Amino acid sequence: MTLKTLVTGVAAAAVLGGAAAGVTSIASPVVSSAPAVQPVVWDVPMPQAPAPDLQAPLLQTLQALAGGGSFAGKASYIQGGIGRIEGIAADRAYNRAAAEGKFPLTFNVANIDDAGGVVSADVTATSALGATATQNVQFVAGPSPTGWQISKASAMNLLSAAG
Repeated sequence: MTLKTLVTGVAAAAVLGGAAAGVTSIASPVVSSAPAVQPVVWDVPMPQAPAPDLQAPLLQTLQALAGGGSFAGKASYIQGGIGRIEGIAADRAYNRAAAEGKFPLTFNVANIDDAGGVVSADVTATSALGATATQNVQFVAGPSPTGWQISKASAMNLLSAAG
C-alpha cells in the first residue's frame, strides 16, 4: 500500500465521517452559525422523576392506619371509606397483632411513582419484633388530613396479609 492510497483513504473517511456528523464543509475554518440540534421526542411520555416530596404524607397515612383505635375512625384514610364488616375484620386483625407484640410498626416508603392522582410505592413495614414485609401499595388523592388515602384494593390486600 502506498502513502498516496493511505492518505486518499483517510481523506475519504474524513469526508464521509464529516457528512455523517452533519459537517457542511471541512475545508472552511469558519465555525458554522447554524443553531445546535436539539433532541426531539414525539408522542412518547418521558419517565417521571421519583416523587420524594410525597414520602412524608404517605408515611403519615400509613402511621395513622397503624395507630391505635378502631378502624371506624380511620375511614378517611381508605378510599371509599370502610364498611362495618371490613371495620370489624380490620379491628380483629389489629387487636390480634397488638396482642402478639407487633406494634408499633415503622414504615419505609421507596420507589414512589406518581401517575397524577394515583401513587404507587413499595412499602416496607417493620414490626416491634423485627419482622419485615414489603408490599406495593397504591395511594389515591383524597380528603384525608394528609391528602392521601390507601386505595381500596391495597387496603384489602393489606388486611388479607395481616389476617
